[in-house]
Amino acid sequence: MKTRLLLVLAGILAGSASAYAAQIDFAAKSEPDAVEAARKSWADSIQEAQTEAGTSTDIAAFKVDLNGDGKLEIVGQIKNTYICGNAGPCVFAMTSGGDVLMSVPGTENAEILDSKTGGWLDIQINDDKKYRYSGGMYRNQ
Repeated sequence: MKTRLLLVLAGILAGSASAYAAQIDFAAKSEPDAVEAARKSWADSIQEAQTEAGTSTDIAAFKVDLNGDGKLEIVGQIKNTYICGNAGPCVFAMTSGGDVLMSVPGTENAEILDSKTGGWLDIQINDDKKYRYSGGMYRNQ
C-alpha cells in the first residue's frame, strides 16, 4: 500500500498550514533516528522477545509534531508477535524522550487526522477507531 505520508509528513515538519490528514505508510523508508529512539524506548520488551521467544523485532518510525509545539514526536509500528500478540503489529506514538503515548496491537494501518483534541492531532487506527489525546496519552474515544 503506497500512500502520501512522506509528502504530508514534510508539510507537517515544515509547519505547513495545509491539512495534516495522512495515512501512515509503514512500508516507506523509516527515519533512522526515530527507529533508534523507538528501540531505546521499547528496549526491555525487545530484549524479552529475543530472550524468551527468540524473535526479532521490526520497527518503522517517523517524526511528526503531533501537538504543534515544535518538538517532534514519533509515530511508528512494531512487528513482533511476542510484544504485540497474534492480532498483528502494534502502532505506537511516543515523545522524543521515549514516553509512550499510545500502543495499539492488531493494527495494520493508521492515519494522522486533521482534527485535534487538547491541541494534539487525533490518530485513527484500522479505519474505525479514533484515538484522542487526553490525560497525558492517546485513548480510544
